[in-house]
Amino acid sequence: MRFMYKLALILLLVSSILQEIKAQSSIDGQIVIDTTIWKPIAYLSIIPDIDNINTMAYDMIIDQSLIDNSGRFSFKTQYLPIEDNLFRIHIAKKNDPPTSLIIGGRDENYILVIANNQSHIIIKDSCNSKFLADASVYGYLPNKMMLQVNEIASFLDTVNINGYVIKKELIKNAVSEKLRSLADSCSNPIVSLYALYKSNFEKNYPINQQFYRNFLSKWSKERSTYFIEFRKRIPQSQNNRHWIPFLIGGICLVMGVLLSMIYFKLTQKNQNLLRDLSIQERKIFALMIEGKSNKEISEIISIGLSTVKSHINSIYSKLGINSRKDVLNLNLDKKNKGDLGFNNT
Repeated sequence: MRFMYKLALILLLVSSILQEIKAQSSIDGQIVIDTTIWKPIAYLSIIPDIDNINTMAYDMIIDQSLIDNSGRFSFKTQYLPIEDNLFRIHIAKKNDPPTSLIIGGRDENYILVIANNQSHIIIKDSCNSKFLADASVYGYLPNKMMLQVNEIASFLDTVNINGYVIKKELIKNAVSEKLRSLADSCSNPIVSLYALYKSNFEKNYPINQQFYRNFLSKWSKERSTYFIEFRKRIPQSQNNRHWIPFLIGGICLVMGVLLSMIYFKLTQKNQNLLRDLSIQERKIFALMIEGKSNKEISEIISIGLSTVKSHINSIYSKLGINSRKDVLNLNLDKKNKGDLGFNNT
């Protein structure tokens, strides 16, 4: 009884903890906006693949929240998928549709977060000129890692290079290498993939193919749409199978050659069917085709019965057959029939 009582208490405690976690599952934020310019509404949209980070459509918006006078807004996350997904939170200007995005500049109007149905995320305005894009994200570790990716990727924007093209290219390559290193070491698949997108991977792939083979191998069990779409964009995932059309073509070529050889041999064999038969054997063979018995053949060509049998055994051996039935089943062409004295019509 005491054991059952303790078990019930443990289950009750676990249930209360889960309920508390569920109750805290949300994306909460506080930003300062000028309501004469911006609508006091925060929109939450799901991003189906990383290629669509900078695109927007009505069917991507899954929720909205009023921004109160203190700048607070909140989204419940219990209805989100159990696995991590990439989401966008954005606001729109008063005269713009809810789907308007501003990319870059001081009016950039969105922030990206990674969340699932148990995430508890807090977004706070950093009070910088870029009020939402520079906001800090707390509560769910992958979002802190996302901010690190963005800081590395935006390094070029903060450096004064004074127009030196070579220097700019060197710094750009260094930034891309840093992002690939982060992608390689990151434990969260979405953050890892996000860092790779920021690293200008399509330009880097031809000179660093082994890295991408290793990357895809590392995340080979990932079946999210993010990785499905990424694999389509990496030539390596297609090059693994580039040899298949050549293999199929090679097999077809070999099969064609073999079939041609077989047909040629069969044709030659058919054309030279009686080549090895003597004149006497050809006469006997022709009479066998007509259905004559050994005795009838003996009388027609005036030889002994034992000689007829000897010739027939020789015919069987030369033609590779075993009986009179096999003789009748031979497919003789016109030439062979002519050689035996049959009418070719």
